[in-house]
Amino acid sequence: MLLIALCALIAILILAFVGLRLIAPAIIRTRHKIEAPGIDRMEMVEIGGIQQALYIRGKNVENPIILWLHGGPGNSMMPLLHLYQYKWEKDFTVVNWDQRNVGKTYFANNPAAVLQTMSAERVLKDAHEVTAYLKQRFNKEKIILVGHSWGSVLGTMAVQTYPEDYSAYIGISQIVKMADNERVGYEKTLEMAKAAGNQKDIKALEAVAPYPPSEYGPNYMADMMTVRTYQSKYGLSVNIGLGDVIRILATPYYSLNELKNSFLFNQRNVFHNQGGVVPFLMEEADIRNYGTDYQVPVYYIMGENDYNSPYLLAKAFFDEIVAPDKQIFLIPDADHMPFLSRKTEFNRILLEKIAPKLVNGV
Repeated sequence: MLLIALCALIAILILAFVGLRLIAPAIIRTRHKIEAPGIDRMEMVEIGGIQQALYIRGKNVENPIILWLHGGPGNSMMPLLHLYQYKWEKDFTVVNWDQRNVGKTYFANNPAAVLQTMSAERVLKDAHEVTAYLKQRFNKEKIILVGHSWGSVLGTMAVQTYPEDYSAYIGISQIVKMADNERVGYEKTLEMAKAAGNQKDIKALEAVAPYPPSEYGPNYMADMMTVRTYQSKYGLSVNIGLGDVIRILATPYYSLNELKNSFLFNQRNVFHNQGGVVPFLMEEADIRNYGTDYQVPVYYIMGENDYNSPYLLAKAFFDEIVAPDKQIFLIPDADHMPFLSRKTEFNRILLEKIAPKLVNGV
């Protein structure tokens, strides 16, 4: 009887998973179908000498264009867009781009060959080419740049290097200098472990000290994952539960194979080569090097509980910025992904506070 019950349970789980992958995506697509004059299109475009994936959605192609720069490096937002993006599509045409060796772009090319080209400078040039493509395709003089986490470093680099291309910059979970983020985030996590009197956690955290290491090396990412584990435990990082995983698996925009190389399931360490994107982010990236004078409006949206990108570090830099318009928003109880953890408040800020300025002009 126990064997029969176990087999029945396994069969139910298999059927539930098959249903999740076969039925849920079709329902999501049907409910959020876009008609003319809108656009709902997945495109492969030659960018930087390789094929790169762009997914373009919006209810009116005449609306302003948002180019979304995902974080990670390596964490595509394309498979998650059904969890947060749909309300934006009334006011904007939103473009999700899988960067070099990420998600759909990864599978469209020879990953080993692309790996040899991986650098922050190359991804910056890619962003410039994607921007040029979107401006030409939609007959726009400028587009809006949105960067999340690593994408906020890339976004700052892009908007300061090519300001003529952009009408505004929105930094979500904005990074100023990653080493500073890691130091402050570690200190806060250790502080909370001590306040909780959890000796096991304190010992594990103190074992990676001094953190972060002064140089990027083989132990850097292992130490970071240790810190991230305890940041999540104490509500200071991204908090993904079983329900979130199930909703991600229901995505209509990614296959299971593509999910393996994105977000929760990124197991191919294609960003960690010497001179690559991750070493650049950990050791060199400092957006202060790009100055504080901006030619475009600048908006930051930060999570109060985000100690991957601590608010006070971003605020200190933001206060120095000189721009045609600027505003920083702090969302209470939000984590490193405020557009998911506090979606209603995030949408209020984006669509009621920022969007009118972008649509009508500051």
